[in-house]
Amino acid sequence: MTEVEEENREYKDSIFVDLFYKDVTAKKNLLSLYNALHDTDYQDEEIIHKVKIEDVLYKNFKNDISVEVDGQVIIFGEHQSTVNPNMPLRCLLYVGRAYEQLVDKKARYRTTLVKVPTPEFNQY
Repeated sequence: MTEVEEENREYKDSIFVDLFYKDVTAKKNLLSLYNALHDTDYQDEEIIHKVKIEDVLYKNFKNDISVEVDGQVIIFGEHQSTVNPNMPLRCLLYVGRAYEQLVDKKARYRTTLVKVPTPEFNQY
């Protein structure tokens, strides 16, 4: 019996992550994605704020892309090569971690309402 190699899931999202996070044109690509999903025509890449969520559930477990656009929407994108019924749970955890980064710690305890971007979830 031959030994079965453990599957390397890292390579499956590498192009996706490179295109939207690591490439020199990543912000342009994110803005293009946002415009395509929302039928908008934003041109200013400065409205893009990348939010990288890492180590949410397990060590080295992270989402693929998330972004705040003009303080309005966070897109949580997850490249999936297989169906995963736990994506709603994972996305819920991503939202919490993203808001931890976006909301000032002191604001969380104020008596006035703290406005946060509306989360949006997309699976590719």
